[in-house]
Amino acid sequence: MNFGRFFCYVLLGGALAACASTPPSYYTLLSASQAEVGSALPPVSSKYAISVQTVQLPEQVDRLQIVLADPSSTQVIPLSSALWAAPLSDEIRNALASDLSYKLGVMDVANGMVSASLPLWKIAVRVQRFESIYDRRVTLDASWRLTPVNQPGKKTRLCSAVAQVPVQSGMSALVAGHQEALRGMASLIAAQLAGSQVQVAGVLDKGCVS
Repeated sequence: MNFGRFFCYVLLGGALAACASTPPSYYTLLSASQAEVGSALPPVSSKYAISVQTVQLPEQVDRLQIVLADPSSTQVIPLSSALWAAPLSDEIRNALASDLSYKLGVMDVANGMVSASLPLWKIAVRVQRFESIYDRRVTLDASWRLTPVNQPGKKTRLCSAVAQVPVQSGMSALVAGHQEALRGMASLIAAQLAGSQVQVAGVLDKGCVS
């Protein structure tokens, strides 16, 4: 599909939607499987817990509107007709926390609920690039800090990776691509916390430093 033509369709569609007062569509990064895992969670480990911190985002995508990028220029377009169900930083945090909690069999706890003696991994994620190219691909470029609390001998690690997922046309397909990219990141982080090695399709692991 010609991307320039698609942008024209987006602009025209936005104008028509405004005239018709069409309600926007809302999307979430929590997949249906994540929403349903409550009845099938693995036994929760008492060895440690995780605390996924507020995710830092580039300002151009840190909004309720889904933002499309034009690969042939520096233009970006926020879509008034396609919105995130919650602030994007919360969507990403909740998706990562849910997936990590499930993969590791541990609880994700809020900062104010952490006991003084609980062994904990604080996970602070910073997204450098959250790119949505309609009918082509999505890209997630992120770094994260793994900070041990009440775990003698464990060291803080700084890690990073890039995930890229091809997507088909349609906003649902684009959001599903971002869900897949986040699942890949979560698999990598879970392996790092578990002290194991993993190769995730579509994810370039840049490694960690202590």
